[in-house]
Amino acid sequence: MEGHGYKRIVYAIIESVLYGEREKPIQKVLRRMLRRYGLQGSIHDPKISGIVYNIFRNLGLIDRIIYSATGFDVSELNPIERSILRALTYMLHVDERGASREFLRKMKRYAIRYAEEKMNAIQTDRVKTLINRIALSEWKPRSFDEKIMVEYRISPKLYNVLAKALGELREDIDRFLKFTLTPPPHVFRVNSLKASRENIIELLRSKGVSVEAGKYSPQAIRITGSLKRDVIELVEKGVLVPQDESSMVAIELLNPKEGMDIADLCAAPGGKTTYLAEKTRLKARINSFEIFEDRARRLKKLLKKTNTDSVVKVYVMDARYADKVLGRESMDQVVIDPPCSSTGALARNPDVRWRYDEDELERINRLQKELLETGWKILKPGGRLLYTTCSVLPSEGEYVIKDFVKKHDDTTIIDLNKPFKKSPIFPQTMRAWPHIHNVTGFFYAILEKK
Repeated sequence: MEGHGYKRIVYAIIESVLYGEREKPIQKVLRRMLRRYGLQGSIHDPKISGIVYNIFRNLGLIDRIIYSATGFDVSELNPIERSILRALTYMLHVDERGASREFLRKMKRYAIRYAEEKMNAIQTDRVKTLINRIALSEWKPRSFDEKIMVEYRISPKLYNVLAKALGELREDIDRFLKFTLTPPPHVFRVNSLKASRENIIELLRSKGVSVEAGKYSPQAIRITGSLKRDVIELVEKGVLVPQDESSMVAIELLNPKEGMDIADLCAAPGGKTTYLAEKTRLKARINSFEIFEDRARRLKKLLKKTNTDSVVKVYVMDARYADKVLGRESMDQVVIDPPCSSTGALARNPDVRWRYDEDELERINRLQKELLETGWKILKPGGRLLYTTCSVLPSEGEYVIKDFVKKHDDTTIIDLNKPFKKSPIFPQTMRAWPHIHNVTGFFYAILEKK
């Protein structure tokens, strides 16, 4: 490989880590950087993607090694320094496959060049010094917390929270965490407004794509390996929608019908909203809420791509006030997939492994309950409300629903038992599990208003 090829690879890795720290999801950031450096779909795409995902999967461990080697907490470094050191520390100390000496030499060389281009001379000199310290250091786990970080690639604080949660749910935390260390397959929903699943599978196989039908949703396909240009083109045309099977199942459980008025209170990025429109064959009225402008723009873009924009009205506002614009008891169905800890998506969103914050979880938990109250206000008598989260914590699932049912005597809880697993805490509700079903972990509850 020529020098400029290494440069593009190193720059793509550094900038994926740099922007992936503050933008989510990481997958989207990575695709953007690969396009920027002309590497998307190239022979280098899988290797770069693997390195970037693994940096975020090992983030807390990498930061611990940086501190041990340099004495600097990563929060004391500027974002460019932090990204360079994280990438190099992963390659030098964490990457179990082991990079070649040639790649490590080029990585170091172009990382320093990147620093020279983006920072002043004093900052660049500091980066050089810190790189040398990391390169010369040796690190081994000593404490119990460090051993947890190495074995499960997770923060000790989150490990303790998960141990308690999975104990209540009678699941094996060792099996759960080890399974989430494996990168998940790429999962897409085939937009039946544009194509059939059978035809898409046949088309992709003819292009050499490793694809199979999903197990739990009639619209799901799973793709292993890197995404070829043929797949990306189908996504851009709205024929394929990136969406996990457990998310598709949520809408299938609700079973929306033509002619209904439906509200999706936390709509972006749009997988559930577009599926509601698709399932009702563009013959329902769907009201979708998204509080953030940038996410609402992406939602609207997906609606246009999937040809579902004609039946969806997007409200850029706080969904807790949805009753002010829709009116009370105005909706036949309500979907609530609120912000959550994302602990069911550790494999797909590896940065979640390292950012557990108890105060933030309490804030999110209050929001979940407030959204549920609003959803109930706008639901018609006889209507159904779906509450679902990609969390494995009962505090965001079973206990939210238990508290709600206690306060509202006009609720009937619909018994759920397929296609996943009943919750031992609240048997009428259901959970999908990564280590059992090979999907993102989800909690499901459906309430009917008497």
